[in-house]
Amino acid sequence: MREGHLNILATHTALPPLRHSGPAVERAFERWLGGSDRATRVKGMRILRNAGVEARHSFLTLEEIFTPCGLTEASARYREHAIELGTRAVADALAKAGVKPEELDVLITTSCTGYMIPSVDAYIADALGMRSDLLRLPVTEMGCAAGASALIYAAEMLSGRPGRTAAVLNVEFPSNTMQHGNFSIENIVASALFSDGIACTVLGCEDSPGRATIEDWAMHQVDETTGLLGYHLTDTGLLMNLDPSLPDVIARNLRSATAPMLERNGLRLNDIAHFVIHPGGVKILDRIEAVLSPLGGDVDLARQIMRRYGNMSSSTVVFILDALFRSTPAPGRALMMSFGPGFGAHQVLVRVGAGKPSAPTLRFTGTPHRTRSGTPGSRRS
Repeated sequence: MREGHLNILATHTALPPLRHSGPAVERAFERWLGGSDRATRVKGMRILRNAGVEARHSFLTLEEIFTPCGLTEASARYREHAIELGTRAVADALAKAGVKPEELDVLITTSCTGYMIPSVDAYIADALGMRSDLLRLPVTEMGCAAGASALIYAAEMLSGRPGRTAAVLNVEFPSNTMQHGNFSIENIVASALFSDGIACTVLGCEDSPGRATIEDWAMHQVDETTGLLGYHLTDTGLLMNLDPSLPDVIARNLRSATAPMLERNGLRLNDIAHFVIHPGGVKILDRIEAVLSPLGGDVDLARQIMRRYGNMSSSTVVFILDALFRSTPAPGRALMMSFGPGFGAHQVLVRVGAGKPSAPTLRFTGTPHRTRSGTPGSRRS
């Protein structure tokens, strides 16, 4: 067990303004698959209908999502909305936590669905007037695992430093990475699962319990699995690599991945009261639940979030954690896990049940205004 009091002061989740219903997505998906052969069309529609996603959000219309665009245009879209929506999410999360922007010590941002230099955290620091000695860390290549791994980085940076605070922002826009001319099963599965979402978590190293207390954390990489999951950067953007053996690999390694951290805290899997598991997809959740169910565990919250919003990459596990807080959970340990390229399982052990209820997920409304490059911020020193 780690020493000190490292607490989650607030979680905040938000959605881009446009919501696309299941039937509307089906119609757009069917039109897109019209460019493939009949067997692919039949299989593709079956994959979509079995994905377990009822609706999804985006800053793009369905027409824009399913219309080809170049890497330059996709990058410009990402930059505009990452800055605008990311800044608002951090500001709202800090307000929930009672932390002023100029009081923040660490800002970590995660995204695997777009790239920009300077990274989005630099723009957020300027826009919110954060200190000139702010520690910034952009995490861009951890995939879905970054939902947990960024909290681990924040925990390491705050551990043993009383009074320090950190914000972790997850900005994911998978709808902006659509590969229009690729009808591989991997691309169809990715297109059927993924959706856009933004989340922010504020951590503090202090005596105030906040929403929950982080007790320990760990990373586990499975040997010789670098080819199972990832993105390839191509001329048309980011192309998903997704091996069909992934659900079985996760199930086989779940116990060995979690054992070291649990054992050093005197725990076993059946001592965990709440599981906050990143939902890579229905098959992955089914395999994980087959392991947890005999121990009294379930992945109900993960299924619920995926059904409502889709797989929002690194943001998803924070949506699940936020939903756990809002459910007024029974006191106990929660195991937060996210999986990503490497192949890795990243874990955070959290004590929950003593905090106050969280506010609901927010949906950004209106059309985000365009951020003009070169506009100076009022950054405080």
